Amino acid sequence: MNNYLRACAALILATVFQACGAADAAGWKPTQPIRIVVPFSAGGGSDVVARLVSQSLGNRLGQTVIVENKPGASGAIASDLVYNAAPDGYTLLLGTADTQAMNPHVNKVRFDSLKFVPVGGLAKVPYVLVGRADLPASNLPELLALAKRQSLSYGSSGLGTAADVQMRMFGEVAKIDNLLHVPYQGVAPAFQGLVAGQVDLAAVPVVLAAQYRDKLKFFGLPSMERNSAIPDVPTLAEQGYRVDADSWNCLLAPPGTPAAIADAIGSQLAAVLAEPAVQKRLHEVGMTAFPGSRTEFAAFYRSEYEKWGDAIRKANIGATAQ
Repeated sequence: MNNYLRACAALILATVFQACGAADAAGWKPTQPIRIVVPFSAGGGSDVVARLVSQSLGNRLGQTVIVENKPGASGAIASDLVYNAAPDGYTLLLGTADTQAMNPHVNKVRFDSLKFVPVGGLAKVPYVLVGRADLPASNLPELLALAKRQSLSYGSSGLGTAADVQMRMFGEVAKIDNLLHVPYQGVAPAFQGLVAGQVDLAAVPVVLAAQYRDKLKFFGLPSMERNSAIPDVPTLAEQGYRVDADSWNCLLAPPGTPAAIADAIGSQLAAVLAEPAVQKRLHEVGMTAFPGSRTEFAAFYRSEYEKWGDAIRKANIGATAQ
């Protein structure tokens, strides 16, 4: 009987503690600063987004939100740090399509992208297919005709990055098998190489391309909708070549973070992204605020991991692929 009573008491206590823990998480409010770890150097697009939302998010949560840059290893350094952080809501990762949905399919990493807890989307980052100014093609049909006559080179920020995979996806749907990849050490060097005429083509962020309208040829967006920064440029899909490959960035929490904590941060993040000033600033840097709830983003995040993984496997991208 004594053993039975002790077992009942233990069960009751466990249930009470579990309920209290759930209640605490449901009413979660931070009591110390939160840090957002960015896997790139300061000044880049992802860093700009992190700093843009950090102040408003901090105001809404009642705590300072610090942005910490941890570049290196295609985002793996920052991802590893957050992956192994305490699941308490105080350490978040600014994830991107490159670092979370592509890099794990290209390189060996120590984290599992699908075990991160999605907090919410931040922004969609549209790209556009462009060519050097003196390329003897002014529209997509002329570009495809040129590609049948000769090999064309394209630059990217590295093997298996968004710019690389987008070009491979375009080559597949357009049946171009003679595109030569020239990897650079980052988005800026790749773009500079294109403007300087070192390569023929590139998929680059709209915000960069829009500033060089007179120095580039514009062929189409690998997206399902046009972009207001370059409204006269059609999508590739409009022209018969469906490539749906917008990049994006988001906030992720370490594995094991209680859903209620992620919900608490995610709901305030959604409110920040609805602020007109934030949407205006995102528009100015060629991005759009990510719509939808945390649950909707979680489904999107998983589907993107699978989509980019399929594209990378089809392209046979690996350590020696170029």
